Amino acid sequence: MHPLDGNAMAGVMHDLFARDMTTMGYQCTGCGKTGAVAEMAVYASGPGTVARCRDCDTILLMLSERRGMYCLDAPGMTHAILPLA
Repeated sequence: MHPLDGNAMAGVMHDLFARDMTTMGYQCTGCGKTGAVAEMAVYASGPGTVARCRDCDTILLMLSERRGMYCLDAPGMTHAILPLA
């Protein structure tokens, strides 16, 4: 399956945080790569959305909706950096 870019998560992330989250920076726990959400490899065909590091395939973010709630996990990010608006 061919991945989308991180912009595929923009709508849901905006719903959660009420701002553009595609510019949020991160660092991958697998390889140390730094980048922005817009650069992640996104797979959205399953029951949720999975964003992976393009360099090492580590799962950076998982987003799903369960029982009317969004669940956001970030197992592959050492930190996230969000520019001030």
